[in-house]
Amino acid sequence: MLAQHLLGEKAPRLTAEAADDLLMTDAALRADAADALERVDSAERRLTATRSNTTPDSRAVEDAVREHDEAVRRLEQARALIDDLRRFVVDLDAPDGALRAAAQGWRLSPAVPAQVTVFDDEALFLTVDARRATTTGLGVFTTAGVEEWGWAWRRDDDDDDLSAPLQPDRCGRWVLGYLPATEEIYAVLRGAGVPSQVWLLGRGFDADTAHAVLDDLAPRMAWPNSLIAAAGAVHAAVLWRSHGHVRPATSTGSIVEASTDEDTRR
Repeated sequence: MLAQHLLGEKAPRLTAEAADDLLMTDAALRADAADALERVDSAERRLTATRSNTTPDSRAVEDAVREHDEAVRRLEQARALIDDLRRFVVDLDAPDGALRAAAQGWRLSPAVPAQVTVFDDEALFLTVDARRATTTGLGVFTTAGVEEWGWAWRRDDDDDDLSAPLQPDRCGRWVLGYLPATEEIYAVLRGAGVPSQVWLLGRGFDADTAHAVLDDLAPRMAWPNSLIAAAGAVHAAVLWRSHGHVRPATSTGSIVEASTDEDTRR
């Protein structure tokens, strides 16, 4: 199915850089899936509205059903191609480079890790503990965190902004930060048209330990599901301290890679 897509009439333009071609194809398929999902939702709303009329127009109902079925078919096809492409890249087991990074990210589930506490919006996160909040010059409450570890962390589905330019490694929408007042590491989902959400990744981190963990994570920000890898690494640091270690291992490939392996086995 993937080979037919890459060689068919609507195939993406291929270049001499196979890695870039595969990543661009994944980005294009994700955009297609996101667009199809929007069309499914639109068709469902149209079908509901048409059927709720006191005198439903049978022709209009048929058109809405046809539109819905076509959108579902497109969505299923795009998702199947994405699965095929990612399985191919993972099975390649590239030793390094962009495909190695992509494979490691695609091995991770985008589901919320069990150890993460989720707040449905940033206001709730601040309300629960007032120490988390500060005010801007305009008197608006905002998170008082040190947000210096990137504004583009990624998680599957959250990456898919249809208004953004298509590129192999799309920027994510998650911010990773540290709250000195509460000694917490957190992530915030921010972006136009998406509801804000906060993940509390870990507690009890002094500034030095937080910097050791987050500095080690920063180079992975552009990788697929980098937010999930970060959550795993923070959790690994919590476990490391619970076993009596003062400071987690900080060299790239130690605590970060260990968290990836742990998440993959789940």
